[in-house]
Amino acid sequence: MQSSSIFDCTLIHLPVVHNVAGNITAINNGEGIIPFEVNRVYYLYDIPGGESRGAHAHKELKQLIVAASGSFDITIDDGKTKRTFNLSRPCLGLYLPSGLWREIDNFSSGAICLVLASENYQNEDYLRDYEAFKLYKHVRFVEYSKTFLDLSWSWLNDPEIKELTMTKDFTKEDQIRFFDSLTNKKDYLVKGICFDNKPIGACGLKNIDHGKAEYWGYIGEKKYWGKGIGQIVLDEMVRTARELLLVKLYLKVDRNNQRAIRSYKKFGFIEESDSELILMTYKL
Repeated sequence: MQSSSIFDCTLIHLPVVHNVAGNITAINNGEGIIPFEVNRVYYLYDIPGGESRGAHAHKELKQLIVAASGSFDITIDDGKTKRTFNLSRPCLGLYLPSGLWREIDNFSSGAICLVLASENYQNEDYLRDYEAFKLYKHVRFVEYSKTFLDLSWSWLNDPEIKELTMTKDFTKEDQIRFFDSLTNKKDYLVKGICFDNKPIGACGLKNIDHGKAEYWGYIGEKKYWGKGIGQIVLDEMVRTARELLLVKLYLKVDRNNQRAIRSYKKFGFIEESDSELILMTYKL
């Protein structure tokens, strides 16, 4: 969702079967008319004059929005640029990829807003706070390259980060062996974290086995601490875990790392043990 922009939105002309008794428009999955499989359909109607709808973004969901009756405006925002579309024809739909903020207003009397969605309703897919949305647009997850490997030397040797992440002493030779082993590791996954184009940390899953995996992650650039990026990292790892068909994530955190513990609990992790090394779990 981080890379989508207003220029990824497209107006799609829907097929019309003309008939003197009334026209028909039909959309079937698999026909290639819209760029996703439809899994949910809903519509907005009886909208009072002057009201607006939307005011949110989706992390993964894709949509086709149609003015089935009447007209309305949709303003799309990618965090940098805005664009407004007017929909007034039931045979014309606006395709919205994930990762775009949208607001719908200027409803005409009797307007019906029909929405074809790629996924069933999932509350966790919504971004309802605009500032949180803009933060999401800045954070990207990329291949863990040697750039991240080199930076991790200084990140993980910072005394505070080393203590909070419970990192043991290691050498640069250890790092190289770790990096070279990644291509053959079937139970390990690692990603680099960027803010815009700046590398700021790393995250991943390890001990992937029998439907579960251990989460790990850290922000190495301290000026990005406390901005809510940890929640975005957790969200990405949960999405990745679901793609791997995992059913459970767990993590281990030092009791003194209260910032991390609060972040994990806010996301939905449950504390399973009460010792200096806390075990926390998350059901997918």
